[in-house]
Amino acid sequence: MKQKNNSSYTIFDAAYEPVEEEKGADRTAQKSVLAVALILAVLGLAIFIFPVAAGTGLAFLITVGLFLYGLSQSILYFRLPKELRNSWALANGILLLIASGILLTGALMSTAGVLQMIMASSFLVGVLTASIGLSQLAAALSEAPKTPGRGWTALGGSLNVLLSLFMCVNPIFSWFALATVWGIYLMTAAIVLLLGVWSTRVHA
Repeated sequence: MKQKNNSSYTIFDAAYEPVEEEKGADRTAQKSVLAVALILAVLGLAIFIFPVAAGTGLAFLITVGLFLYGLSQSILYFRLPKELRNSWALANGILLLIASGILLTGALMSTAGVLQMIMASSFLVGVLTASIGLSQLAAALSEAPKTPGRGWTALGGSLNVLLSLFMCVNPIFSWFALATVWGIYLMTAAIVLLLGVWSTRVHA
């Protein structure tokens, strides 16, 4: 694909086939998509086969992220000028530091600590999911009855609320169940990408 006067055009040969430059660009794009699909397939298969390891790793990642966020909030408070400091931000940072620090310490010391960390992560994600679901339901209810997409917004909000209840009531099981679902989702996405590449090559 070339450009002239901000307009794109393709150069063809006598047989009305794209020249080698165009074919080379298509091959590069296909290889990139193929690499992404293979990475997704391997990652999805690993999560599907080892949901416990994947779920535990994700819980560690979330807890470490909260610890670093709390640390950054606390440091930022003391680096700002006095007139710009926010006491609530400092309190939030300290609470995150303490809570995530306790969870990480317990998780590194015993299996029970790991389960507690997973329960806390699942409960946190459940609360966030409930917040999203309630905001979607509120948005759907505030719209006119014939607004396009209103029903889908309400359905998505309802599903998010139900999912949040499931995660808060049974946090351990739901956490690892969601890890398995993510594994299936990633493998499905990889298959779709591979089929797209194969279809492109067949019609090339």
